[in-house]
Amino acid sequence: MVRQQRKQAMGGIEREYVYKPRWTLIVFCAVFFGLMAVSLGAKAHGNDRGAIINWVIKLSVSGATTFYGVLCACSVGFVAIAVFLACHRLIFHQRIAFGPTVLFVPVSRWSSAEQQIGYRDIQALSRAQMSGQRFLYVTHAGGQYVITAFMLPSTAVFEEVGALLAAKVQALGPAGSA
Repeated sequence: MVRQQRKQAMGGIEREYVYKPRWTLIVFCAVFFGLMAVSLGAKAHGNDRGAIINWVIKLSVSGATTFYGVLCACSVGFVAIAVFLACHRLIFHQRIAFGPTVLFVPVSRWSSAEQQIGYRDIQALSRAQMSGQRFLYVTHAGGQYVITAFMLPSTAVFEEVGALLAAKVQALGPAGSA
């Protein structure tokens, strides 16, 4: 069903962008946290000393070993997340596409299905940055959709998507304006 909608809509698609986690982020996380897991696992396994954290928290030998073990387990968890993101990238076809009157966006991060947001239904566009991550909030009649910069191929593409969407909304105007 989704493929039929895509084929029917492809004739009206003006611009399309891949919307998936970047390979650089996935590989960096897998390598960094993989190395951390190995290092912390070795430290936990061969630990024979206590630890002092920020000159405030003093840990005994067993406390330090547990601490290193917990950090190792967290690192392994982040490696698992990186593997999951790689599988997500390979399995789901997600995109942001601009049609003549609607924006096509993924229904959710875990689906290949798309929803359509009419440019006339968009009430507000706003940007935010938190912890180095950039977001474009699209408030529309049906709710709010968030476009995340790290899911697009580059920061330049994120800026292009924001500018193109703002131009489309301004050109078509809200539903109530004449």
